[in-house]
Amino acid sequence: MMLLSEALGRLVINAADARRVGTVAGVVIDAHTAHITALCLQAVKDGSDVIAWQNVQAIGPDAVIIDAAHSMQLSPDDARVHRGLLNKRILTEEGEEIGTMTDLAFDTASGHIEELHTGNGQFPGQRILGLGTYALIVQADDPSRPA
Repeated sequence: MMLLSEALGRLVINAADARRVGTVAGVVIDAHTAHITALCLQAVKDGSDVIAWQNVQAIGPDAVIIDAAHSMQLSPDDARVHRGLLNKRILTEEGEEIGTMTDLAFDTASGHIEELHTGNGQFPGQRILGLGTYALIVQADDPSRPA
């Protein structure tokens, strides 16, 4: 398991030619499956600044290795939604604010979101319902929810 805060700023290398592609700036998540679907990059010299998760070959202590032959595009609106996950408000589907996301724990092999970290505790990733520019929306009625 890895924290998003540990992945941010990590060097991204193309496996085909060991060329530096950029650095990790964020992740794109699918709220319905609680999975990371892509990496958002910054400081990209050539090519797309979004790499589909299936093209991530490995995440090591020093770098992320990718197959850069395949990339994807995000609309400007989607890019704004996904690049700012840390410090995003977390609301229940009933509108109750339950904190601000301080981190996100994910499985480096599958991209599955294991936990959402807030100043008020940790929540299982499967509670995610939706993501917008204003907030991440989670289920309210989970018995494992911190008080």
